[in-house]
Amino acid sequence: MQDELCPCGSGLRQVRCCAADVAQWPGEEAAALLDDKAAEATKLFNEKQHGGAEALAVKILDAAPNHRAVLRVLFEIRHAQKRIKAADALGARLARLPGPQAVRALANGQFAQYLVAQGRYREALPFATAAVKGAPKSAQAQHVLGVVFTETGAVLAGERHYRQALALLGGEDGMVLGNLAWNLKLQGRLSEAEALYGKALALRPDNVRGTGGLVQVVFTKGERARADALLDEALARWPQDRLLRLLKVMADLACQRPQAALERLGPPENQAPPELLARGQAFMQLGQMQEAISAIATARTMQRERIGLAYQPAALIAQMERDKAYFTADRVRPLPRAEAGGFTPVFLLGFPRAGSSLLEQLLAQIPGFAPGDEAAPVAALTPAAAGLLGGEYPECLDEMLVGEAEYAPERLREMYEAPRRAMGLARPGVHFITDRTASNVWHLGLIKLLYPEVPIIHVLRHPYDLVLSNIAQDRKLEANAQAGLPGLARYFALHAEMIRHCRGQLTLRYLPVRYEELVANPNAVVRRVLDFIGVEAALPESLAANALPVAEPLPAHFAGRAAVHSRAAWRFKQYHAALPNLFAEVAPILDPWVRAFGYEEQGA
Repeated sequence: MQDELCPCGSGLRQVRCCAADVAQWPGEEAAALLDDKAAEATKLFNEKQHGGAEALAVKILDAAPNHRAVLRVLFEIRHAQKRIKAADALGARLARLPGPQAVRALANGQFAQYLVAQGRYREALPFATAAVKGAPKSAQAQHVLGVVFTETGAVLAGERHYRQALALLGGEDGMVLGNLAWNLKLQGRLSEAEALYGKALALRPDNVRGTGGLVQVVFTKGERARADALLDEALARWPQDRLLRLLKVMADLACQRPQAALERLGPPENQAPPELLARGQAFMQLGQMQEAISAIATARTMQRERIGLAYQPAALIAQMERDKAYFTADRVRPLPRAEAGGFTPVFLLGFPRAGSSLLEQLLAQIPGFAPGDEAAPVAALTPAAAGLLGGEYPECLDEMLVGEAEYAPERLREMYEAPRRAMGLARPGVHFITDRTASNVWHLGLIKLLYPEVPIIHVLRHPYDLVLSNIAQDRKLEANAQAGLPGLARYFALHAEMIRHCRGQLTLRYLPVRYEELVANPNAVVRRVLDFIGVEAALPESLAANALPVAEPLPAHFAGRAAVHSRAAWRFKQYHAALPNLFAEVAPILDPWVRAFGYEEQGA
């Protein structure tokens, strides 16, 4: 055991690495005796003599595992070698070493940047937070935390830290401005985002990602010809940039130009999963079922083999079972409720690709409605509830039965409404704000306490169409459900089961509508939805054209706004006819829900 190398791959003995007894590490004075050797290791590393630097670093760390300078050397070497597990262990240890506040802040910030560069934003959050707490006047730390918040969905917090970074810099910085512009784009504040992109690109014309972000802003505003022109100019300048090419492909697909998309993608041999998924979507539009499924299957196989993508529902199932056990009629009935707020949310439930985005687009054309999309989700209130009431969620809600904690629903409701005011959604003339956050399905019990009579519209779609549509999308779902058809089917079953439980235990103001009916007769379905909500507004004559101007903030899915069509309804039937075994593996999971939702009665 004493001589076994650590399984993390650092090159250190296990007892001097991940299994080390921290209490046995030498003190600062003892570790300082090795400073000369540490300087030598650093010099070798800076001179790119990595072999010598590595050997010396391992030797020093065997004597002093907490020597900061040498830990940094070995971390950088393992990072360069792409030995991720080892770099993770060394970098996290470096960030957590005791020492002066400024030094610890720098180490936390550097490790946060390392994680951000790999797209591991949630893992970066505690380190980026620690960096700002330790060095609040560091523009770099504020910028990194802005990135982390933005990419984990806390866009208002992200905006705040980006603006603090700019204030600390004392001038305009192209990178920070570009990232702030992307944040505003995610908030739907498109005009502000476009103006900031203009400034960012003037400062850094070589910012390819900023150019791509500007294109997406322009496309979302509905200026498709201009977005196309910007993309063409960018591709002429950076013809080998795969992100720009993929953006052009996605624009082709949004405009129903599948053949152009395929020609732009070229041969599939060297394509990455996002490109193969786009290839599959192009073949879907062309009605070439076998080619579509082949491209999609290849993409998912690559993801499983290269990055280990797999459906991992254990944590989701555990929380769902805990919530089901708590949110029962007898448990919830005595709990206090919040009074009505300044506006009425309209919760649009729907499994991804069910059509809730289309319904939100149509409702946004009705006076008095604003599209809230997935801004400031109810899920973000659960840690706030735990902190406010003490204890773990959802059991902490019992505390509302005692003393002044009965006012907690009003406080939590205010936390839900405040971001919508800050984003300009709750403005004069707006009485209803739609909320189509996918995770709302798990939080219907909390929603019931905050808005006892809130309208909940559930957009249903044939389960086979749902898994078929989702398997083709380059979109991350909870528990990595996008990894394959079986995972998607089981994830759908969890959604459906949670809704069934809540409908059975809570008195929900619930209306189901079918995607297939929505695309066949949008005016009739929207009229039914408005009657259910209690709105007497007349429908615009051009509702089905889905083209009326909508005030900002504007959700990203409005980029795909198009006249209502039924091309995707019942699409699974074509695939089932051409590939009869396609759904064989998921049929036992989905067929009970096909019957429960009444689709079997329609001969589907």
